Amino acid sequence: MNLDRYFIASSYGLLVASFAILSATRQMDGVSLVLFSAALVAGCLIDLNYLPWNVSRRLANGLMIGWLGIALVEWQLFKMSPVVIITHFVLFASALKLLKRKDTRDWLWLYVISFCIVLMSAGMTMGTTFMLLLMVYLLAAISTFIVYEIRRTQQSFLDEVKNQNIVIELWREVNDVRRPLGKPGISGVLGFSVLALVLILILAAPLFLLVPRVSRNAGRTGPSGMMQGETLSGFSDTVRLGEVAQVKLNPQVVMRVRVTYPRGMAEQAPRNNLRWRGVTLDRYDGQGWNNVGPDPTPIRRGGDTFPVDNPNWKHGFTEQQFFMEPLNIHTVFAAPRPLLVSGLPELSRDLGDGLWTEAPGYEKLNYSVYSDTWMPNDSELAEDNSRDFPRNINLRYLQLPDNHDERISQLALGITEGAKTQIEIIRRIELHLKTQYDYSLDLRRVEQGDPVADFLFNTRAGHCEYFASAMVLMLRARRIPARIVNGFQTGEYNSKADVFTVRQSDAHSWVEAYFPQHKWVAFDPTPPAGLSEYDDGLMAWFRQYSEAFEMFWLEEIVSFNTSKQISMLVTAQNLASTFQFNASKQWMQWSRKFGSWLDAPPLTSETATDIANPDMPAAAQPATDYRPLVMFLIGLVVVGLAFLLNHHLRGRFRTANATPAQQSIKFYEEMLRALERSGHRRQPHQTPLEFATTVNLPAVTELTRLYQHARFGLSALTDEESSRVESLLHELKRRNQ
Repeated sequence: MNLDRYFIASSYGLLVASFAILSATRQMDGVSLVLFSAALVAGCLIDLNYLPWNVSRRLANGLMIGWLGIALVEWQLFKMSPVVIITHFVLFASALKLLKRKDTRDWLWLYVISFCIVLMSAGMTMGTTFMLLLMVYLLAAISTFIVYEIRRTQQSFLDEVKNQNIVIELWREVNDVRRPLGKPGISGVLGFSVLALVLILILAAPLFLLVPRVSRNAGRTGPSGMMQGETLSGFSDTVRLGEVAQVKLNPQVVMRVRVTYPRGMAEQAPRNNLRWRGVTLDRYDGQGWNNVGPDPTPIRRGGDTFPVDNPNWKHGFTEQQFFMEPLNIHTVFAAPRPLLVSGLPELSRDLGDGLWTEAPGYEKLNYSVYSDTWMPNDSELAEDNSRDFPRNINLRYLQLPDNHDERISQLALGITEGAKTQIEIIRRIELHLKTQYDYSLDLRRVEQGDPVADFLFNTRAGHCEYFASAMVLMLRARRIPARIVNGFQTGEYNSKADVFTVRQSDAHSWVEAYFPQHKWVAFDPTPPAGLSEYDDGLMAWFRQYSEAFEMFWLEEIVSFNTSKQISMLVTAQNLASTFQFNASKQWMQWSRKFGSWLDAPPLTSETATDIANPDMPAAAQPATDYRPLVMFLIGLVVVGLAFLLNHHLRGRFRTANATPAQQSIKFYEEMLRALERSGHRRQPHQTPLEFATTVNLPAVTELTRLYQHARFGLSALTDEESSRVESLLHELKRRNQ
């Protein structure tokens, strides 16, 4: 591949990478993606001379003016956001640039636009896909600008000599022979680009850790933001039967949840028992559910948290960390009985215990919830059998539609005949629905009549919404307050990241029944076939590791804020303090041992019989103290080693860093000093060769020759010549002793 083709390939790699980053935000419509992809392919074929087509400047200007009318239609008729309209305009202008033969200014314009697209996309998504595509973009950018500069310089040089009568020949000298060079190639450009990218990332790491952070909530555009997250059906205050089925067909990730159980409860709470509670619905109109009552009430913030309910310290709290994908919903998901919520800009609560917040728009939303997930057993619920419900509970959660099908009430009465407690009634209805009906997502919408009655008496198959709706209506027919809850199943547990990955296919509906003492308790009439199952194997392994990397990116990079910076600095300070304390402690121990050795009494015959006269009585033997001698010898050895090491290192440093001229001056001056001791002094007017002739010694003559070779030939001595110099100097010094 020659330089021009590599330049085109690298440039289009840059443009494709920026367009892929924009596509990863999921904010572009399919038509725009297809049309601009076609423009990229066509532009590449034009630049490679495979497509003889070129958009003229006049036509391009006319199309640009005409696009203003299309932008007005998008804004007024289709109600598109300003950011989407501007993005469409930028892509259209870029497509016109691509569909022509480009000069230097056109390429620069496309590079600048690609950078602006990446910059804009960075505010819409911060997932691992963005990070990987950004690495590709940076690599392509480095490679492109290197080749762009080479190409520009080459063209500038050719333009300068074009009108001159000059013959240009490129060659290099190898062993005194000139060898012609071919045209400039691209070998090494890609490798250098990879190395430059690695160095940039290494140098950027300290900046990432030290630059002050700004809260991510500061840049929010509000509920009516310019960019919007994806819509998630089934999670609003009005739900028609069948919407959850649409959600369950979508495998897209909704959120990831990390759960920390209270001490001693992790083994007692199987992972698949948790559900992520979303919307609570209480009124059924014969076709769907809605949530009646006033708007949600704002919860006053207490420090960094929102106190949702009074905590019961008896059972402990289950902590959940939610990492939400960008969704255009206001629902706050949590495990049942949430007590504290943190990490949200605002929080409200409705009469059905549903939690709501400001829509995050296109941003990921991370928050934490503390819930009391303890569940009473049936024995405890059997004792809670009072039917004396509060008036507001009766009015709100015993409602039946005006056209209520009495067959539902008769079915409930027949199933629960003879039941003595409220929990027994609930369990009988739950078991009947689980065992007597089939689970299916392939249902037709019932336009006439009650779809729940159609499910119970005709189709006898449905999905979780139908099972939960049927159970609620049957419980209300037996005068037990009940409501339907839409949310998500626990999700797939990822042991590599210690999180539950929740997808839209995990959407679920279940039932909550009211007990006077234990309040709302969850029940699930959906058969096991309606609960999510997750496969194993190679794809599951790959999915878990990719999601573990996603969690690392979200927690350590995207969510790296001022508090984490402070925590990192405190940790570093603690490590330094610990190291300093341990070093000081070790030094004190060594000093104490050394001091005790110095203060010990001198040796006597009782402790040193091998160095004293064994025949002399112990009392008559003199005390012998060897410590001063030992200290003196140790000091002498240390000083000697330091001197030798210093001399060796200085010599090696001088030799390693000296030029050939400096090497020659050094050994020639050493030779002159040796000759002066024998009476031979060089006069100022004598050249080295004249002085060597006067001395008339073979060693001096040879050293002078080597000196002139190194001093004026500017070529370093070989290892053999260096050894010869040392030998001759040694011979002169010995001769003069």
